[in-house]
Amino acid sequence: MTELPALDPEIRNYISCPHCTIQIPADVPDCPYCLQPVPAGTVGKRKDIRGLLVPPERFPRLGKYYREHGKWAKVVVPALLAALVLWLALGYLTRLRIVVPSDNAFLIEAERERKDGGRFLLTGNIVNRGEDVPDLSLRSIGVTADFLYGDGRTERKRVFPKSPFRGEGALLRGESGTFEIEVPKGVKSVTLRGEIVNLGEDRVFIPANRGILRLPARGNR
Repeated sequence: MTELPALDPEIRNYISCPHCTIQIPADVPDCPYCLQPVPAGTVGKRKDIRGLLVPPERFPRLGKYYREHGKWAKVVVPALLAALVLWLALGYLTRLRIVVPSDNAFLIEAERERKDGGRFLLTGNIVNRGEDVPDLSLRSIGVTADFLYGDGRTERKRVFPKSPFRGEGALLRGESGTFEIEVPKGVKSVTLRGEIVNLGEDRVFIPANRGILRLPARGNR
């Protein structure tokens, strides 16, 4: 009986026979087991696929720059990120907060603008959604601003909106007016409210039907 050749995987390359699927040396023309000729396309060395498992370098210039200047990037980038975070935190702590409680009678919208010396200027708009407040009346629409300072102090200021069609503080239902409020330095939040101000409060008026009061005449001496 013919002795079959032994496999020597450390020296020779082996392939699977296309006929009997047994591992045979890659450099033999005929299969030593089934004695069938091995096609020429299967003879040769195995293809080494280990190079395909490693992805190619896509940005060689960037990799070279990082290898040359990477140590500086490791120092500069964290410093820039820390400065950015500090700047955002400082802006958040020093910003002015505007609070507008919900109100069915008035709709208030306001924007802030930073001025010199830590002051702010609020420019806003108020819409009357309640009853009419015409000109030449004892009532007026006002915007009340409650200031809250950083040390806990409070302060109140009132302004009257201006309308291009009516006097200051007079708005009919559906009309709007503009206002400006200067916010002092040190204020952390401003609460804006719309209200109807009674201009005749604490005043005494004499009705017109009573006529004019006259002093009694003095007698002749």
